[in-house]
Amino acid sequence: MIPADIDTILFDWGGTLMSEAGPGTVSMAWWPEVQALAGAQATLAALSSRYRIAVATNASVSSRPQIEHALQRVDLLRHVAAVFCYTELGVKKDDARFWSAVTSALQVPAERLLMVGDVLEQDVLAPRRSGLAAIWFNPAAAPVPDGVPSVTALPQLLPLLLGPA
Repeated sequence: MIPADIDTILFDWGGTLMSEAGPGTVSMAWWPEVQALAGAQATLAALSSRYRIAVATNASVSSRPQIEHALQRVDLLRHVAAVFCYTELGVKKDDARFWSAVTSALQVPAERLLMVGDVLEQDVLAPRRSGLAAIWFNPAAAPVPDGVPSVTALPQLLPLLLGPA
């Protein structure tokens, strides 16, 4: 169930907003070619009219400025109000301290945040343990655990969060 009073939507970065098809040992900011996932631009544009959008990532090779640069390269940064990353926070999304830092920085209680990401444990189950709502971005259409909202394409978020078109 997605609460009606969500204020901010957090998206995972690699594998959710941008393709991870590149060298894993080099920051995505410096890859010769980067690519937003299908529907990312339109989805963020539509959602940013009602919600604050942020990025929450476990990326271990890229710093916040590098993540912002990569997002800029695919014209997604203009929709993003904040970036929270492992390299800056020193903890990953499966650690409650990650979410505590996010809620503190955003000045929003956990129950008004929604996380969307492609890794079930890190992007859905861990944030839920810290009081956030979460939706699993599941493009492979893997079996979905009971009680876990999921989408197989980013544009499917729009009717869930904005209502029918």
